[in-house]
Amino acid sequence: MSEYRKYLPLDDELYDYALAHTTAPDDLQARLIARTADLGDSRRMQVAHSQALFMTFLTRSMGARTALEIGTFTGYSALAIARGLPADGTLVACDVSEDWTSIARETWSEAGLSGRIDLRIGPALETVGSLPAEPPFDLVFIDADKESYIEYYEAVLPRL
Repeated sequence: MSEYRKYLPLDDELYDYALAHTTAPDDLQARLIARTADLGDSRRMQVAHSQALFMTFLTRSMGARTALEIGTFTGYSALAIARGLPADGTLVACDVSEDWTSIARETWSEAGLSGRIDLRIGPALETVGSLPAEPPFDLVFIDADKESYIEYYEAVLPRL
């Protein structure tokens, strides 16, 4: 059996092609992207639009009803996950910044998704530790301080 590639390297040409054939951000997403860009270097913490599209697709296709996000920033990924949840679904979003998440709250409200997103401000490990063990989460997205990923993973794994 011949060898095959397990991944496809993404050079500039392929990346440009993928972006040209990806659904463009809607007006709300475009405004959130622009508002986040105004934050300067911190803007790099926002997920890429293509990642957000995948997160909505993944959430919806797996039938997730409950989700947990560790690291919310200005709310682009939470918006994506919440859009993939059913009307009675819930996303618990964890972050430590009232400033950044105030942008998120405005966006979620405008999207009509505030009722699906339960924002918790405080250290994520404390927040996760305070959550009931049941019901478990169907989906967890960890995108916070990289040095704590192992601790986040270990804290959420029993809750999946």
